[in-house]
Amino acid sequence: MFTPRYSIDSDLVNLSARLEPIIDAHLRLHLGSLSWTRILIELDRSHGKVPREYARSDLQAQLKVLTERLGQLGFPFDDHTRVVSTLGNELRIMRNRWVHHDELSVLDAWHTHDFCARLLKHFGDQDGSDRACALRDEALAALAAENSIATHASESSCLGATGGGDHTTDDAPGGEPAEEFVAPDGVVLSRDDTQDTPTIGAGRHTFEPWQLVVVGEVSVLDDLPKKVAKEQVRAVAAEIAEFEGPVHIGRLCRLTAASFGLSRLFPARQKKLERQVRQYGLFVDAQGFVWPSDIDPESWREFRPNDSNAGRAFTDISPVEIRNTKRFLEAADPSLSGTALDAAILQTFGRKRRTKTVTSHLDLACHVTH
Repeated sequence: MFTPRYSIDSDLVNLSARLEPIIDAHLRLHLGSLSWTRILIELDRSHGKVPREYARSDLQAQLKVLTERLGQLGFPFDDHTRVVSTLGNELRIMRNRWVHHDELSVLDAWHTHDFCARLLKHFGDQDGSDRACALRDEALAALAAENSIATHASESSCLGATGGGDHTTDDAPGGEPAEEFVAPDGVVLSRDDTQDTPTIGAGRHTFEPWQLVVVGEVSVLDDLPKKVAKEQVRAVAAEIAEFEGPVHIGRLCRLTAASFGLSRLFPARQKKLERQVRQYGLFVDAQGFVWPSDIDPESWREFRPNDSNAGRAFTDISPVEIRNTKRFLEAADPSLSGTALDAAILQTFGRKRRTKTVTSHLDLACHVTH
């Protein structure tokens, strides 16, 4: 009898064993005799997080290094197609559900094996890919039996495969169009604590938007607050929050909804999604920003510059992040004040025009208490 959790467990354990030497080979040139997990420790430092120890065999650490910008190393596993980031983000979500013992379906197993097979094939690991393909075929047979459908369905059939990042919505989550291109001033793109990050360099961590992947259908959102639907939605929201946080809960809900193919988010449904985010346990501050589990809002002193193409609305930037920017700019140039300081802050986040909404959010940042 086919058991989805057992099948997924087998494939994710195999994926971890196959990825470790692949990651090691890609990064050895930059690290010499050091473990590639050193990069993750340096990333934590550059993000203003308390560094922790990482295990080379930990799938979470492996997927993190595959999907996030590694300082001056960029995205060494990816090309312009972002195949690795897309498949990696899909697997981050599935790993989250797996490790939290969510209820997993036969279709979940099929998707997981498909992601694993394609990722390993991309890296030229044919043996690992073949093993994942065999598990995928078993899941397909079980799915056929479960739904009384023919087993000759192709990989691109109506099973709901997401891959490739070619899904679009007409509601790009995040930002108002800029009248002209605005880039941050170079002074905000470097950090002083370069001795702590010799591998990834002295560049400040810039804002990176979550690489959207469609992991399910709108029907999942329709099924809230049923248990299985809650588990799927929370796993997606948690990964986005860990990646983009601090992130406004409204943006988080829009991105989560888009992950289930929803292009427009109406207030009633947004309230349902906000409830799931809050019940998951991530900290949501008084201004409505959701924080990653490994950042302390009280002690965080970093900020993430971005240009005007980043797709992040100014009101989606945490007041704490804006306040940290203000402190940095004042320390870098004590003569900055008033409108000149405001202009420098706006430029840091790819903006020039000081609208009523922008002014209000700047004022909020000045009065934030933590």
